[in-house]
Amino acid sequence: MRHYPPGALLLAMLLTACGNGVDTDRACTTMGCANGFVVNLQSDAWSAGAYQIAIVADDRTIVCTAALPLPKTGPQSACDAAGVTLGTSGSELEPTEQSLYEVRFSDTYPKTVTMTVSRDATKLAEQSFTPEYATLQPNGPDCEPTCKYASATLAW
Repeated sequence: MRHYPPGALLLAMLLTACGNGVDTDRACTTMGCANGFVVNLQSDAWSAGAYQIAIVADDRTIVCTAALPLPKTGPQSACDAAGVTLGTSGSELEPTEQSLYEVRFSDTYPKTVTMTVSRDATKLAEQSFTPEYATLQPNGPDCEPTCKYASATLAW
């Protein structure tokens, strides 16, 4: 009787099931993606206070606000324009572990964006961006969705 290494039978069965390796009926996966522009916010320390992010995106002026520490319930941030959100993190954590982490433009593609971050009316950072959008197909070139996306970081 011939002995084969452990797993050899399973490998042989898998290779047989796969045929000759030509994928004629390829099924697409269902991974999603997001359209738009995202600015990641990075700070060495997120101190308590009233935060305001003033944004000029092309010809639109947008203001996003949040306060740290974050409330445990209810809205944690607000932006005064549809399709723009300010991401918050850690409402259930200690106040020193809470943060603002991104400004997201959903399904909009500004050509130029200038952001000014302030806490209690003191400017912390300001930066301008010219997004370079990439087209992504997370499920492969012949599968939907097709997304247009760019990202940047504002750090202080």
